[in-house]
Amino acid sequence: MQEVCGLFDGERQEDRLLTNLAAKFLRGFSDGKVIKAGRYVPANTYMILVDGENSGEVFQTSTEGYQGSTFRQLNINENMNEKFVLHIINLHRKSLRENKVGSAIPHLNKKLFKAIPVPIPPYAEQERIIDAINAAYALLTVIEENL
Repeated sequence: MQEVCGLFDGERQEDRLLTNLAAKFLRGFSDGKVIKAGRYVPANTYMILVDGENSGEVFQTSTEGYQGSTFRQLNINENMNEKFVLHIINLHRKSLRENKVGSAIPHLNKKLFKAIPVPIPPYAEQERIIDAINAAYALLTVIEENL
């Protein structure tokens, strides 16, 4: 994973009113608290929870704002299809949740995250794999609705 996706913090900004991109806001459970300083996150950025029970959960921001304290931004290599990398992270989400480090506040095991094996097929093949995954999910949805 470390070859295709890194974790980083946004640049610190001050004196600009933006939404704090905390987990409750990103899940749609809060209107969001507006703050005037923090680590900047552009709209449509992928972020991963690195602290707490749901470490390893990935969100895409719908708006620009300031990075919540329990998040890191994902920097996905431009030669990789973002959705392909996200499917791989999601495939390992259970392992990431069950292997957190720290006792008081559990944290994402970054060593484990970096060690996730990522096959790197040609870009067109990544797209074909994503299409196959989406078709399978659509079929599962149809089956679920007809139960």
